[in-house]
Amino acid sequence: MRIEGVFHILTTPFHDDGSLDEASLSLLVASILALGVDGLTILGVAGEAQKLSESERSRVTALVMEAVAGRVPVCVGTSADGTANTIAASIVAEAAGAAAVMVAPPTFLPAGHALTAHYRAVAEAIRVPVILQDFPPVNGVMLSVCQMADLVAAVPAIACVKLEGVPTPLRIGDLRPLVDQQVTIVGGLGGVYLLDELRRGASGTMTGFAFPEALVEICRAWRSGDRSAAARVYQRWLPLLVFEGQTGVGLAARKELLRRRGFIATAHVRRPGGELDPRLRDDLSETLRLLGID
Repeated sequence: MRIEGVFHILTTPFHDDGSLDEASLSLLVASILALGVDGLTILGVAGEAQKLSESERSRVTALVMEAVAGRVPVCVGTSADGTANTIAASIVAEAAGAAAVMVAPPTFLPAGHALTAHYRAVAEAIRVPVILQDFPPVNGVMLSVCQMADLVAAVPAIACVKLEGVPTPLRIGDLRPLVDQQVTIVGGLGGVYLLDELRRGASGTMTGFAFPEALVEICRAWRSGDRSAAARVYQRWLPLLVFEGQTGVGLAARKELLRRRGFIATAHVRRPGGELDPRLRDDLSETLRLLGID
C-alpha cells in the first residue's frame, strides 16, 4: 500500500464532561469520508491519543473501523516509549484492521542502534507497513534526513515518512533522493506548508485540517499537473490554515471548526489542553467571514 494523497488525522470527540463521544466519532468519520480523503489516521497527537486510556484507544479504533467499513485505509498511531508497549499496540491495531501503524521515536531517544532496533522489532512483530513519524516538538528527537534514510534502509517495512521537522519543504526535498521511490513522504503541520512540500517531492499530507476537501483539491490539482490551480486553492485557504496552525490553541480551533461544521457535538479538548478564549473565537469568525464561509 502506498500512503499518498490526503490522509486525514481524526480528532477524538469528547462530551463536555471529558468522556468519549462515540456518536460524534461515527458522525465525524462519515463526514470526513464524504469529502473525498484518501485515508484516515487515528490515535495521533491531534487525536489526543496520549490522553486516552488503553480501553478508550481500543474503543476508538473499533468504532472507526466499523464506520469506515473498508472504504479507505486507516492508519493507527501506536507510538510508546517502550518497545514492548509499541509492539503490543501495533499488534492490536493490525488485528483491528489497520492498513499501517504510525510510530514516532521514543522520547529523547537519538538516532543510533537502539532506535533502529526499536523500529526493527516493531516491524518484525506485524505484517502491515510502518510509518516513520518525524515530529520533534512532541518527542524531542530531531532526525537528520540522512538518519531517516538510514532507518528506512535498515527497516524495509517503513513505507512512509511523515515529516514534520521544519523546514519541511527543504527536508522533504533532501530526503526524496535518499530513499526508494516505493517509500512515500508526506507532510503534516496542519497543511500550512503543503504547496511547498509538494514542490519538493511530497506525496501528499497527513494532517487534521478541519476543511480536508481543500487539501484534497490542492493535491489532486497538483497530481494532474495544474500547479496554478493548486496554488490558487492553497492561497484561498491559507488564512484558515495559519489560524488553525497556532501553537497551543490549534487543536481547540480545529475542534471548534468541526463543531461549527456539524461534524462533532462539542469542541471540548481534554485537559491539559488549549482553549479558545472569546477574542480568538471572534477572530475565527472573522476569518471565516473573509473566506465566505458561514
